[in-house]
Amino acid sequence: MKLVCLITAALFSFSTIAAERLEIMVPSGNYVSFIRNTVVPEFKKQHPNVELVVSNDEQLDTRMAAGDNPNIYIGVYGYQPAHLAKLGKLAYLDKFDDFSALINRIDSHFLHQNFGRTYYIPWNATTQMMIYNKALFIEAGLDPNSPPETWDEFLIAAEKISALPARKDGNKVYGTVFWNDVLSFGSWYWNLLAPIYYNVNQGNYQLLNKYGTDVIFDKPQAHMTEFISLMQRAQKYAPPTMEKSFFSRNIGMWLQFGFGWKASLTTAAGKPMVIGDDVGIAPIPVMKKGDTHYSILDGRAIMIFKNTSEKENLSWDLINLLMRDDINLKANIELGQLPTLKSLKNHEYFQSDEAKPFVKQLDSALLSEPHAKVTDIADILLSNYARAVLKNELTPEQAVSESAHAARKILNEK
Repeated sequence: MKLVCLITAALFSFSTIAAERLEIMVPSGNYVSFIRNTVVPEFKKQHPNVELVVSNDEQLDTRMAAGDNPNIYIGVYGYQPAHLAKLGKLAYLDKFDDFSALINRIDSHFLHQNFGRTYYIPWNATTQMMIYNKALFIEAGLDPNSPPETWDEFLIAAEKISALPARKDGNKVYGTVFWNDVLSFGSWYWNLLAPIYYNVNQGNYQLLNKYGTDVIFDKPQAHMTEFISLMQRAQKYAPPTMEKSFFSRNIGMWLQFGFGWKASLTTAAGKPMVIGDDVGIAPIPVMKKGDTHYSILDGRAIMIFKNTSEKENLSWDLINLLMRDDINLKANIELGQLPTLKSLKNHEYFQSDEAKPFVKQLDSALLSEPHAKVTDIADILLSNYARAVLKNELTPEQAVSESAHAARKILNEK
């Protein structure tokens, strides 16, 4: 009897210790420091007996393969919740008692269900717009307060800026630039090209159908061929890589600027660039005036890995803390992100010259595709995109046809 009591006490002690440790996995860098410095102390107030451990996501796949999952994971919208839910790794969030109360505080634009359930909470958001160098516009005889609205205007401006003489240090001036260095990054880089594609087909077509069972980018009305042809023309006015970025002051326009990258303005060549003074913000161009200017809707998604009910409930408490107005606002400001909470949209911070255009753009942004295999499809498309746009090995028609054929083979795999 004494032995049984000792074993029972030991098991109780072990379970108590296990329940007192919670791990949140986040992107490396500022996310780690924000969680440690701001969130951990607040969570400790609510759960003084729980140790909240912070880790970065560099080893997520390796750890999952070993069955060593974190409790909470902050990943990205789109394919990650779909992929992890399909693997059976995630707890669905609809089951928590106060789920509706939290969801009702979030703009529905940021929400999406996978397999009929909610597997993530949108912590913050980001989108892309065009920034342009006002000084180069003036030098090229362009109106710095009237950026191009259409692709025809964009290409004319890019040509004029590219015709400017080299700088005193010998560096050439380019009309535009694309982040071709990261073409191998698959769906991450496709998200930087996708807004241009959406503005060619007015946001009616992404890569896959809504079920993720077939590609739709090869349909004539998706205008993928026109998109690749447009990029071939634009690339003539751009360097082959981002070795010289927009912040070198030798680039006229950059179509892939996310709000979270505004810190790069402070490291610009010579002195910091200032939004409004020497840098303008504008929507990504469209095919004709009057069209809607689309962009991508991306951001950080909070997910809970399956565990005991006790661990999952603690994880849900942490999500509610992360979505608390004051904590969420601090996160957006420190991490350079945009709000998903209705209550923060009109906060004075998001009404600044540098933030307000991005907040407005969110209304016409398309959610990153929520399909597990979209990363594989993006890899295929970008490979043929590079062959057509950078190497001139394929025509736009060939690039689309070969990509669609290879993509369907992957989608039809059992």
